[in-house]
Amino acid sequence: MSDKLREALRKVSDREREVLGHIARGATYGEIARRMNVSPHTVDTYLRRIRAKTGARNRMHLLLLALSVEGSLMSAIEDMGLLTMPQLPDRPDRAQA
Repeated sequence: MSDKLREALRKVSDREREVLGHIARGATYGEIARRMNVSPHTVDTYLRRIRAKTGARNRMHLLLLALSVEGSLMSAIEDMGLLTMPQLPDRPDRAQA
């Protein structure tokens, strides 16, 4: 993690950091609101504050920030169950075709 990102994250409150954790796990605004016992509007407010404090330009940038806060990208992908690739059938030999 870069020094610039570390400095920006020092400005983020504990509740804002909690929202980032939920975002990294793929939760919707409604799910985050229920888990944190706040309204979806409050979740949106937290996210706007995080963007202002960190300079995140859009939702994708915010997601990348959330993933860096939550840990490595691979651990987040693993938590979402996306790491396991489906088994593909064997490819028929082209020489026989």
